[in-house]
Order: sequence, then structure tokens, then C-alpha cells
Amino acid sequence: MKCLITAWNDAEPSLYRWVLKQTNSPDETDDIMQEVFLKAMRNSERFCTLDDGKSWLFKMTKNYLIDTLRRRFQTVDLDDISIDKDITPAMVQLQRCLPKALTKLSDQERDVIEQCDLDNVTQKQYAEQKQLSLPAVKARLRRARISLRNILITECNVAKNQKGKVCCFKSYQVTD
Repeated sequence: MKCLITAWNDAEPSLYRWVLKQTNSPDETDDIMQEVFLKAMRNSERFCTLDDGKSWLFKMTKNYLIDTLRRRFQTVDLDDISIDKDITPAMVQLQRCLPKALTKLSDQERDVIEQCDLDNVTQKQYAEQKQLSLPAVKARLRRARISLRNILITECNVAKNQKGKVCCFKSYQVTD
């Protein structure tokens, strides 16, 4: 335990400065330093067997900081997300056209597109639900996507590139 306290006292000022530089928040820095110290205390028996305790403290602090940042990014409040208010008229038109295009598909094609592409049901789950083989679902989904692409091209003014792939949307005057 004494070796941990000695190493902590040696490393703590530089650790604190480094964490403060990373977080720009004295309160968050204090919290991180406290958690790192507690974690080091829990591993104090192992700590004393290390050759370079100071580098271990820095590594542990860096890892804890990374974990803290990851948690922060994984739990973003939806109110904090800004929505692009400059949606182009072309995007509005495409948003209006897609539901209309979906209704022009056969029931089977619409179902596989809605489930697998829009509702995030995996192809494997869809196959199990419909009692189909996975290759059959893949083929059905491919045919449905081709049909949808053709409808979007003709009905919604979607353009193809030189390779024949859908590339962009040609805006036209919307009348409401």
C-alpha cells in the first residue's frame, strides 16, 4: 500500500494537469482522479509488484478517461441533437415520393422492403418469420429493391449515374 501512495503522490500533479487539459473541467477532472485512485487502491497488492507504477497510473487514467468519453457519446440526449432546418426542397419531394412509390410495389415486395430496410428486421429474422430460406429472402429483397428503384426513377424523377446506379434526385416544382 505504501508503494501505491508514494507513486500516487509523485504522479498526481502531472496526472491532474493532463486530465484537466483533456476535459477542460476541474470538477470532471476531480471525479476522474478520484475514480482512478479508488481503482488503484482496489489493485494495490498488484500495484506494488509493478516496475513502473507511475506509467501504470497514467495508463489507467488514460483508459478511464477514454471510457468516460465513450459513455458520454453513447448517451447523447436527443434534445441536444440539432436537426438541419435547411432541408432542401428536393429532399422534401423525395420524402413525399417514397411512400407513394412503396404503395406501387406488390404486397410481397413492400413487406420485405419495409421489414428489412425500414424496420431493421434482419434478413435471417424475416426468413424465420415467413418460414423461408435465407437465400429466398435475399432474392426476394433484391427483386423488391430493383422494383423500387425503377419506380423511383420513373415516378419520382430519381436519376442514374453512368454505371446505371441510382445516384441523385432531380428536383422538380412541387405543387401542394
